[in-house]
Formats: sequence, C-alpha cells, structure tokens
Amino acid sequence: MDRLITLYGTGTTRSSRCRWTLLELGLDFDYVDNGSLIGTAELKKMQPLGKLPAIIIGGESLFESTAICTYLCDLYPKKNLIASVGSRERALHEQWCSFALTEIEGYLWSSSKHKSLYPAEKRVAAVLPINTEEIIAGLAVLEDTLNETPYLTGSNFSVTDIIVGFTVNWARSAGHLETFPVLSAYLERLHERELCTFKQNLI
Repeated sequence: MDRLITLYGTGTTRSSRCRWTLLELGLDFDYVDNGSLIGTAELKKMQPLGKLPAIIIGGESLFESTAICTYLCDLYPKKNLIASVGSRERALHEQWCSFALTEIEGYLWSSSKHKSLYPAEKRVAAVLPINTEEIIAGLAVLEDTLNETPYLTGSNFSVTDIIVGFTVNWARSAGHLETFPVLSAYLERLHERELCTFKQNLI
C-alpha cells in the first residue's frame, strides 16, 4: 500500500539524511524546504521542540533523523538498505548510529553553537578544545573500523552509512578529517553515489 510522505527540512541539515534515504528507496515524497518553520506552532505539532527534520508518513508524524531513516528502511525491506531485526548486521546499525550521535555529533553540534549560533553572551570558548578532543577520539574509532571493511555493517552500503556518513561529513566541514585518510576515502565513496545529498560543506 502506498503511503503519502512529506518531509520537512532545510538546507544541509540532518534532513539530508532523510532525503538521501528516501531517494535510495526510490520513494515519491514531497519535500518542504523551509527553515522559517523552526519554532513555529505548526512544526511543534510534529516535533515538540519545533526543530527539523520531521516527516509525515501515511498521516502519522515522526521526528529525529535516525529514527526516520531506520523506520523508512524497515517499511521497505526489499530495498535492502537495512538488515532485519535480530541480525548481527542490524545490531551493528544500532551500535554505529548510537556511537556517531553520542561520541561525535553531539560535540560537533556543541562546538557549532558555541562558535556562532549562540548569542555572544552565551558562548563558552573553553568548551571548544574539549569538544575537539572528544570528536577526534570518536573519529579514530571509525577510522580503525573502516580500515577493515568498506562500509559500517559489512561489504555493502546501507542506511547506516547515510546516517554516520552525515556525521563524518560534518566533521570534515569542521576541519577534523586531515589526519584520517581512511575516513576521508570512505566519505569520498559516499559522495560518489549518485543520490548523495550532503556533498556540500555544512555550516
């Protein structure tokens, strides 16, 4: 049964993960690219904090990019973008997505806020070197892992690479990949895919 899908996002934000996943699945969807929705009552009906991305699938809303991407792939298992629940590969998907968000992306986001997004009076410069240390430690783990396998759950590209690849792309934009040749090569493999949505640098 076809499901009507509307994705709400903007620019090169985490909504890029969702757009790439939808494109790889070959699904028809409407994309509302509108950053002015952030914080509005309309968006808070879908995402309680009024943040992007959010999605409507068959009349039901969902937020958080990793949850959206995982759910979409579970809805269309024959597309082979995610392993089945209970498999070793699915456990690796959960592991690496959680790792990237917790050990790398959270610190990237903190640094972005303290560099430019917060008003001047809320910025704390002292957190930046601490964040960088944590980011580098997390990237080193991915570097070692991808030295042994082309993709994070095995020999084939999967939605895990879309989710974690976005984090790696962000790290590159922030200047953290200079000493990680394996991760740089991994990111280039992702960029070479025709449907990749985050080839441009992030803010």
